[in-house]
Amino acid sequence: MIKKVIGVNPLWEAIKEPLRLLVLALIPFALAYFTKLSYEWAGVIVVVLRFIDKYLYELGKAKNNLTLEGGLTRF
Repeated sequence: MIKKVIGVNPLWEAIKEPLRLLVLALIPFALAYFTKLSYEWAGVIVVVLRFIDKYLYELGKAKNNLTLEGGLTRF
C-alpha cells in the first residue's frame, strides 16, 4: 500500500510528469499529422509548451495562486 507523505501521494506525483508531457505532446503531433507541419517543429512546440507549463507552475507557487500552480494541464 502506498503511504501519503504530508498530504502528497508520491506515486501520483511521479505519474503527473509523464502525463503532462503526453498531454502537451498530443496537440503539436496531431497538428503535424493532419497538416504539413514537420515533426521537428512539433518537437519544438512541445518544448515551448512545457516551458510555459513550468513557468506558470513556478509563478503560481511564488504567488500562492492555486490556479496558476496547475500550469497549462491543470494537474
